Amino acid sequence: MSVASAAEWALTATLDPSVEYDDNVFLDEEEQSSIHLFSSPTVVFSHALENTSSSLSLGYKLDRYTSLSELDTENPFARVSSSYQWERSLVGLDASYIEDTTRTDAANDTGDFTTQSIVKNKTLSPSYSYQLTERDSLSLNGTYSEREYSTTDFSDNETKSLSMGWQRQYTERLNGGVSATVSNYQSEGVNSSSENDNYNLSLTAGYQWSETWQFSGQVGVRQLKSEQTSFGVTEKNNSSGSSFNFSASHQTELDNLTVSVSRALSPSSSGDVNEQQGLTVNWSRQLGDTLTANISASYQETTSASEDSSDEKRENISFTPSLRWQFERNLGLNLTYNYREQKETDQADVDSNAVSLTLIYDWDGLRASR
Repeated sequence: MSVASAAEWALTATLDPSVEYDDNVFLDEEEQSSIHLFSSPTVVFSHALENTSSSLSLGYKLDRYTSLSELDTENPFARVSSSYQWERSLVGLDASYIEDTTRTDAANDTGDFTTQSIVKNKTLSPSYSYQLTERDSLSLNGTYSEREYSTTDFSDNETKSLSMGWQRQYTERLNGGVSATVSNYQSEGVNSSSENDNYNLSLTAGYQWSETWQFSGQVGVRQLKSEQTSFGVTEKNNSSGSSFNFSASHQTELDNLTVSVSRALSPSSSGDVNEQQGLTVNWSRQLGDTLTANISASYQETTSASEDSSDEKRENISFTPSLRWQFERNLGLNLTYNYREQKETDQADVDSNAVSLTLIYDWDGLRASR
């Protein structure tokens, strides 16, 4: 058997125990602080051939709070990824099962950092791409996700989406195309339910300005049709708007900078559909052979996508500088400061400061080929 077609098997693992102090864990007016110990030990099984690859990741997310023991959790997760390559086409399939607390993604969801609920998230994402010509390609992507909550504070929901796209490489530096997405979001709560259909048509483009600068963008129009039922009363609503995602990246031997702005719809575990727009900046610099500095900052504005909704708005701001010391090839330390702020209509502004230290260990594991 040739080297190119030999089967490669690998068993690897990662371990990232962390200790953190947060002066406002719940991001609430009544501040409660705690030391937070957490880790996500993960084992990865992978297999690769010349034209196919697959991997399985298994792990647990462990959380312990010295002053808030009611937040202690152990949540499992599993991810599967596979792909098969032909001469002109590529087929992929990703699946995952993840248990986590709703507080982890509260900034992108309801903004509720106080309620302790466990969400079980199941996701299946098939994909297919085909190279029509030397310059043209087609893509087809689907996603099905299902979320179930351990408390009635949130609505169980499922999301189905299908995206189709065409892309053309016009020159060595410029590419562009068209994408269309259809999605359906359904939720079921104690006394309410909802069903939302979203249609989106976008133009996409990418441009390699130089060896160090690259730009990409997507701009489109969307149509949302919603039907919400609460205590037996049904309301229907249609809304339209725009969506976009623009990014610029600059990469040199020492620095890496990415700036992006976006606007998109995002289903909420409250049963509504939100419109979110924001700005994200990520910068990293290699200070030496073993030292790397990073800064991440973001601003996000969340409103309801419904046209007849109130003018309520939520703003989330984060600023996270960090310093990583890679003192061994597979062993390092990461020191991080995280500032969070949340502003909501008719509510007091709240913020928190957290400092954490993480030991990063990547086990090379076992490898074999045959």
